[in-house]
Amino acid sequence: MLNSKYFPCKIGDQNFTIELTTSSLDLINKEQRITYKLSLKLIITWIFYGDKIIGFKIENLEVEGTTEDMVKLKMSLGCLVTFKGILKFYTFQQTIYLNENNTTKICQLISNRNFRIYACKCYKKCNRSIENIHDEINLILKLQEHRFIPMIYEVYESSSCVYLIMEHLYRHFDNDFTDEEIKIIVYNLLSSIKRLEKLFIAHKSISRSHIMFDEENQLKLIGFSNAVTQKTTNHEFELDIFKVGSLMYKFYKRSMQEDQDDFPEIPDFGNDLMKNLLENQSFYRFNIDSALQHQYFKSLNGDGIDKEILQMNPKFKDKIEETQYYQTKTYDNTLLSLTKQQQYFQIDLSTELQN
Repeated sequence: MLNSKYFPCKIGDQNFTIELTTSSLDLINKEQRITYKLSLKLIITWIFYGDKIIGFKIENLEVEGTTEDMVKLKMSLGCLVTFKGILKFYTFQQTIYLNENNTTKICQLISNRNFRIYACKCYKKCNRSIENIHDEINLILKLQEHRFIPMIYEVYESSSCVYLIMEHLYRHFDNDFTDEEIKIIVYNLLSSIKRLEKLFIAHKSISRSHIMFDEENQLKLIGFSNAVTQKTTNHEFELDIFKVGSLMYKFYKRSMQEDQDDFPEIPDFGNDLMKNLLENQSFYRFNIDSALQHQYFKSLNGDGIDKEILQMNPKFKDKIEETQYYQTKTYDNTLLSLTKQQQYFQIDLSTELQN
């Protein structure tokens, strides 16, 4: 079968072969075939001997295999299923974000295998249905080919939480973005909306707290808890465009420190773009293509916008590195600082990671 992967294994004293495709995991031998449809509803618990994986449990079956094959199988499964036993693979470091409703947390983990740092979004099952959590994760999976969406690697579940393992990102909280940096951020956000619109997805919650950057300073858009699909209306797409205009206004207002009641004066006809993004009447507001072709972005061309937007200038990168531990002032979001509240949630999350 095309794209299939095969791993030898044993069930009891019988030899089987694991056949893994993008849609199913099959356990086969000459006499039978046991098929499991891949989805986040399918739970796999890994079996260890010391610190080595020697098999897994799936529903009522226990499957054994070599450590090498089981590690390859786990990597191949990725986010196609849900795993149990997160503490066997990751060590909790710190809680870095808690949303206002206490329904989700972002924490920092370190892999026990490759010692890399990852971000982990923790969904409390007492606050959201498992179906709702899976819908959000599946939406992000649908967007994985889009460069403005963070990479996600694995999904784990405990009795109280679902854990989404993602790439480690950085947030930039300084208010002195340069004109070029603001242009790149606005262009990236509009490009993100264009991609989402093609997939009939409206983000609905674009804000500064949902803008992150990877190690190469590529913008990443997060915060898809309120995103809508299929039933998305033009109004919801227009709301995303309006929010980009609002962010553009705030960026320039902060950096220029002008009078509170005055519109900032933006170079390169930026005021024209911003006012159109903020236009209340949808008939007059720019569509995405018109916005992306606006002369405000002309100065980015040079070697080509695609090259420019992949990396901020060195000044910006230095600032990101200085704020990588998120211990800077916040803007339009609720971050935990080194307070008693943070200490409480670190203890609480460590407890929740127990399976």
